[in-house]
Amino acid sequence: MFRRLQLMIARLSATRPGAWFVRACIQPLDRFVLWISGGRFGIVSLFYPTLVLITTGARSGMQRRTPLIFFPDGSRLVLVASNFGRPHHPGWYYNVLANPQVHVNIYGHTFSCRAREAVGIEYLELWERAVRYYPGFAAYARRAGRTVPIIILDLNTPT
Repeated sequence: MFRRLQLMIARLSATRPGAWFVRACIQPLDRFVLWISGGRFGIVSLFYPTLVLITTGARSGMQRRTPLIFFPDGSRLVLVASNFGRPHHPGWYYNVLANPQVHVNIYGHTFSCRAREAVGIEYLELWERAVRYYPGFAAYARRAGRTVPIIILDLNTPT
């Protein structure tokens, strides 16, 4: 039953109006709820595991916080830079490329991580898993007309 709800939400958010609604309405509210809860819970995290990615801005050098859906892969965390199907990569992706030492807050616990982009066979395997996990990623990639990057976070120690 819960998986059906997840799939229904993924299908709805994969449409242009659904993606707009999530990006314009749900995401700002989710950021606020995550902020006041210290990252312990958010709106999206009721349906999909969510983390707060803490990066250093590629151009500004300022700290940036971005809530993202993730899925675990052993001791690694996997992020998909879909940007809701927009034609350009999300800002957090460029921040990670410029400054791969990042932090994540997962349910109130902060960890330092080293980020890297998946390539080759690893990318293909993770993309297949990502689409099974959240079917909206496939629709986002089609709409964006670009290869959607996958970022792997290798967990270090809690901070």
